[in-house]
Amino acid sequence: MNDENREQSKIARTIKTRNDVFEGTSYKKQNNVLRMVLFYSSCAIVLVLASYGGLYLEKGYLHDGVLQNNAEKMESGINFAKMNRSILGQMPGILDEVKKDPNDMYSASMNVVDNSPKLEITTDNLVDILIKAGLVKKTAAGLEFADVEWKTQNWAYSHVAVVITSKENPEIYLTLNIAKDGSLLVWRVIGAIMSEALRDKVLA
Repeated sequence: MNDENREQSKIARTIKTRNDVFEGTSYKKQNNVLRMVLFYSSCAIVLVLASYGGLYLEKGYLHDGVLQNNAEKMESGINFAKMNRSILGQMPGILDEVKKDPNDMYSASMNVVDNSPKLEITTDNLVDILIKAGLVKKTAAGLEFADVEWKTQNWAYSHVAVVITSKENPEIYLTLNIAKDGSLLVWRVIGAIMSEALRDKVLA
């Protein structure tokens, strides 16, 4: 008798277990789909932050570094060595062909004198150059950006170009090349391309 009761109890438990699994299948499937959605959404958010989150810091460094004339923030947002190399190549006369006298037996050992203008931007003169360019102005409250338009171009995973154009004179514009510099999370200005009108105004 006891054996029969045990068999019936075992069968009842088996049926109940199978029914519970069957009845809960749709719930479990919904739960798994929700988990997958949350997981991939989290991955996407982390990827976006890792890829472009540093741009928000970069904008803060540039904005505050210039308006507060803060050297530490400027250096956090700008790689001055790389930027100055990009500026050097824009100086008028830098690419002029050097002509030597073919009849001079010492022409191969001549010292070439480069008379092209030099422009080296540092934390000490950056604000003054931007004021001279008309992109920043002094007010009673301190420094502030002039009436300029900021436009993003060439957006990519590792670099972005930002064009700053004077609304007063559209021929004066500056293109900042911002890229990941030494880290996947760190964005810095690595190049600056001046329009001809801007370059002439700065060098005047």
